[in-house]
Amino acid sequence: MPAPAFELPDASRAYRPMRRASGLGLMRCQCRAGTHDRPVDEQHQAFSITLVERGSFTYRTRAGKALLREGWLMLGNEGDGYACSHEHSDGSGDDCIVLTMSGQTLADALSAIGRSAPHQRFERAGLPPSPRVAAVLSALLSEGDEGFALEEAALTVINEVQRALHDGDAPPVAARNDGRAIVAAQCMEARAAQPLSLDDVAEAAGVSAFHLMRIFKASIGISPHQYLMRLRLLRAMALLRDTAEPITSIAYDASWADLSNFNRAFRRDVGCSPGEYRRGDRKLLQRRG
Repeated sequence: MPAPAFELPDASRAYRPMRRASGLGLMRCQCRAGTHDRPVDEQHQAFSITLVERGSFTYRTRAGKALLREGWLMLGNEGDGYACSHEHSDGSGDDCIVLTMSGQTLADALSAIGRSAPHQRFERAGLPPSPRVAAVLSALLSEGDEGFALEEAALTVINEVQRALHDGDAPPVAARNDGRAIVAAQCMEARAAQPLSLDDVAEAAGVSAFHLMRIFKASIGISPHQYLMRLRLLRAMALLRDTAEPITSIAYDASWADLSNFNRAFRRDVGCSPGEYRRGDRKLLQRRG
């Protein structure tokens, strides 16, 4: 049984392997690089999908450049060089969950979900927040190491990433990081738990509401509304996981005014109901589409 290839850490980064299976690996990564630390040139030793749990950093690789923040996904291609820098961070580093896979494992997964390609690669550097991927990877860390949980989770995560790449949830390959869109995203991240209008976000970015919708979609890959809803779902997931608050209270804390809308959005974007998520229901691993 071949061991999965793990990323090679630089001096500021610590990796803690959590699970292994044939061709797969799961680990936590803690990076404590500061805003003035020089980026280190590194190389992906395997294909990888990384969930940013906390912090922010700029990721540069052959597939492009992305400013990654909480909830975002970093995509790595085996053999590609990359560098991460923290000039836009708060100086406290970042925490990530990293899923690695061999080329053969990725090819097998793509074939199983009907996305096979002669030269499989991730054609984007990163993807905007995915509540479903966040739910699957977070749940995997809390489960026991029995059965085929890692394989099932990996197939679900790869499917969700492919859906985003091919069904319109990813920035165009040639997209540039529009500073106004980034300011808008940061405004929503800081105020996601508060009542927030599109005009509020547009004012923070210094553009009109209609202009914001155009540049945000072009730069980030999803609309401002989708981005805000995903941020609020991530907040609700954290409260469901880490507190005993009633689901109704959590919906209101995450700025949903209507419980039925919250339940519907949660089921659509996470893959199960809030109650099932809290119980660790394996419906999370059912493939969509």
